Amino acid sequence: MAPTAPTFNAIGTSGTVMMVAGHHIINNYHTCTTAENNLQKKREIHKWMKAPDTSPSYNAARKKHQPGTGSWFLDGSKFSQWKERAGSVLWLRGGPGCGKTILSSSVIKNVMEFCQLKPASRGYAYFFFDGTKAQSESLNYESLTRSLITQLSDRCGDNIPDALVDMYHKCDSGHRQPLESQLEGTLSKIMETFDSTYIVIDSLDECVEKTDLLKWIQSVALGSSGKLHLMLASRPEAQIEQSLTSLYNLQKVSVGDRSTVDDINAYLDARLQAPDMSQWNECEKRMIKTALSAGSNGMFRWVYLQLDAVNKCKNKKELKKQLNTLPRGLDETYAQIFERSECPDYLQQLLQWLVFSKRPLAMAELAEVLAFDFTGDVPIYDPDMRCNTSAVIWRICNGLVTEFEGTAKLAHFSVKEYLIARIESEAQAQHRTSEQFSHCVITQGCLAQLVHFDGPSVLDWERPRPIVLDHIRSSFPLARYAAMNWVSHFHSCGTAATQCPRLSKLLLQLFKLPSMTWSHALLSWVRLQNLAIDTDAISSYDSTVMGRSLKSFCTSRHLPLDVSPLYYACFSGSFLAVQHLVSNGADVDKAGREASTRPLLVASQESHVEIVRLLLVKGANVDVKGGNYGTALQTASRQGHLTLAKLLLDKGSNPNIEGGRDGPALQVAIVAGHLELAKLLLEHGAAVNIVGGSHGTALIAASRRGQLELVEMLLDKGANANIIGGTCGTALQAAIGAGHLELAELLLDRGADCNVEGGDYGSALHVAITKGYFELAKLLLEKGANANTKGGNCGTALQAAITAGHLELATLLLDKGADCNVQGGYYGTALQAASRHGHLEFVKLLLHKGARVNAAGGHYGTALQVAIAKDHLNLATLLLDNGADVNIRGGLYGTALQAAAAGGQLEFAKLLLDKGANVNDEGGCHGTALQAACASGHFELAKLLLKRGVVRRRCWETR
Repeated sequence: MAPTAPTFNAIGTSGTVMMVAGHHIINNYHTCTTAENNLQKKREIHKWMKAPDTSPSYNAARKKHQPGTGSWFLDGSKFSQWKERAGSVLWLRGGPGCGKTILSSSVIKNVMEFCQLKPASRGYAYFFFDGTKAQSESLNYESLTRSLITQLSDRCGDNIPDALVDMYHKCDSGHRQPLESQLEGTLSKIMETFDSTYIVIDSLDECVEKTDLLKWIQSVALGSSGKLHLMLASRPEAQIEQSLTSLYNLQKVSVGDRSTVDDINAYLDARLQAPDMSQWNECEKRMIKTALSAGSNGMFRWVYLQLDAVNKCKNKKELKKQLNTLPRGLDETYAQIFERSECPDYLQQLLQWLVFSKRPLAMAELAEVLAFDFTGDVPIYDPDMRCNTSAVIWRICNGLVTEFEGTAKLAHFSVKEYLIARIESEAQAQHRTSEQFSHCVITQGCLAQLVHFDGPSVLDWERPRPIVLDHIRSSFPLARYAAMNWVSHFHSCGTAATQCPRLSKLLLQLFKLPSMTWSHALLSWVRLQNLAIDTDAISSYDSTVMGRSLKSFCTSRHLPLDVSPLYYACFSGSFLAVQHLVSNGADVDKAGREASTRPLLVASQESHVEIVRLLLVKGANVDVKGGNYGTALQTASRQGHLTLAKLLLDKGSNPNIEGGRDGPALQVAIVAGHLELAKLLLEHGAAVNIVGGSHGTALIAASRRGQLELVEMLLDKGANANIIGGTCGTALQAAIGAGHLELAELLLDRGADCNVEGGDYGSALHVAITKGYFELAKLLLEKGANANTKGGNCGTALQAAITAGHLELATLLLDKGADCNVQGGYYGTALQAASRHGHLEFVKLLLHKGARVNAAGGHYGTALQVAIAKDHLNLATLLLDNGADVNIRGGLYGTALQAAAAGGQLEFAKLLLDKGANVNDEGGCHGTALQAACASGHFELAKLLLKRGVVRRRCWETR
């Protein structure tokens, strides 16, 4: 049997500490393991990253994969060389529908298995740009970088890459999102942590930010230290071709034509043996295979659609006719599907919803599109036209739509391209783009759904919420989508919205008279959104136009029900609805319980300039306050909306009204970086010395942002450079904190006092020292900054330099007269600060400059005690050699011996005892050295202390 570990129960000032079987239980709390902390931190950072999950695209591609296909590439020399040769780039290039995405998924599967053989040294990640979705998260460049970072982070097990943690902290520990350049830099650093990193990116041509994507590809392919293996798949578009061919290490592989003949034949063999092809005999199947293989031109997508058409043939005669009139290419195939469709209008509407929806649609939601009746003057939602089975959708869409995990999506990106081209002429006839035309159709559908609720009996909001929710989900599956997204679709219509009579009529039905009374449709719209906030749709809601507005503008979680219809008309951006209501008696200044619900404020928040103009003409108070930003002018200043700000100022808005989180309008504009708007406000009498908001004054805000021209303008207007405000302190401190040397010189020349105390750091010199800005610190000292001034957590500037590890700055301060024995701050003296951080060179420098080795003070008492507490034993030895007294009392542990006992430093405890340390001295957080050793579970050290003369006490029990 293994020997039992000794257990000490020590009762001291710290409570009870036990060591049981190697685990610490302190005051009945288990200490968390590093692995648990890492995992929790990793989840927190990954949630902040908001990386899209691209695995559904991979899973969908694997589901379509035909076993045995792709071997021509996976078994080929170019693929094996790509896997083996570091720094290689492989480009799979081919036309639409030739199977690039399926082949990419096969590559990913192969790479996964390969990397899992050596998971510690091989990292991998992949991304699919998916143009079959309207949502930008699967289409933009930033989503790629976020996804790759998160995936490669997952390859590190429970550990978190240092680069990712560093970026997280630089973004205020997740309180703001990283810049694109930060994401790129972090990704590069994480890739370098592996011996080999494999990245596969599919469908480059479907990325909406190809210029940024291609620039990154060039950068990372040339600057990855030869560790990166990069594979790309796309159509051979000119922009992509030109960019990639400049890479010296590029290998090209053409997909389609001859390369995929065997794969297409294998696919045809498998499909023709499927049960749904049993109507054809072997001779007819050979005829089908011959015709489709010959006409495929390497396009799997084309073959799939022709098989679908073949399967609809009722006899051999129809089959022959079908095979003899095969369409050429995908566009002709899609055109043929529309021509042969029994309801092409429905087909077009369904595709428009899928292409331009604001989020993926469930099959039940898509089926509701068939219930919109556009035959009358005003579109209506007719429940009798609803589709009760998804089979109807499949029959109408005829291979153009697919379903994955309950969500409907386009079967291929080429379907989207064809649809946009198809409706282009119709849209142009109405002076719209295809996108505007489609959003107009969708907006009408959403409003028709809401207007259907314009009766007290359709949705009974008095019933319990779960019952109402179940009723909506089962009877009106599209209702919540319509409520949450119609405004966004309406905005996407552009000016075309005002030219659509049907849409105008629907808006007037939603915001119908009398002007101060809510219609049942309007009430349902708002309550449906509040229902979304309180259910699992909250994440979807936050990404909608209304959700973002509510989050930034209101303090409540819910949309208000105590406002007039005019408030929501102003939010929607419908000038027609607003004009209709105000012309019929709506109160333009009426607010609900929250002041932010005044119509003028919400119209300004949403940047609806013409609506703001109309409200002001109708007598709205231009300076009403409410919400996070204060007045309408402050809101316009925050957004940098010059036209809106001019309108408000021309109508008499006061630029000096305080309120909102960033202070008066001038500060708001400066903080947001809107220089032209700040100039406009100054021209209209904005006061420069008002103190308020998070930055204090306009000058402090401008100094922090490094806006030299604006700082000069503010000083010329009489700005006081020595006003203290906000977290920065003074304008000089703000400029120095951001490293703006030229701006700091300007402020000093214009009267800034470098010794004014304030802000988080204490003084301008403290800021320069802490940030490590040598030239700025030198400038301040030359301008008369007090080298011994105290402030902030560090005490003196010298302590700040030592704490931050800036030896050159510490030397500069000492040369300029800094006293190394001045007391102050957390550590007490400069010598203690140096001892705490283990800076041996600093300690030598300070001792040489006359630092008192036994000066007491600060959190740890003496320099010797802190050196021992932090395990800097070589440094502690140096202090002893320079006369450090081992029995001085004070600080956290009481004495140096107690610090050694708490840290389990057996050899150093022996040295201290040999130097005369009193083994029975009391004080500090543990009481005595023996209690300190027991509390930390250091059994051998406790035995040493007992041998060296510890007086035993009644409160001890040793077992």
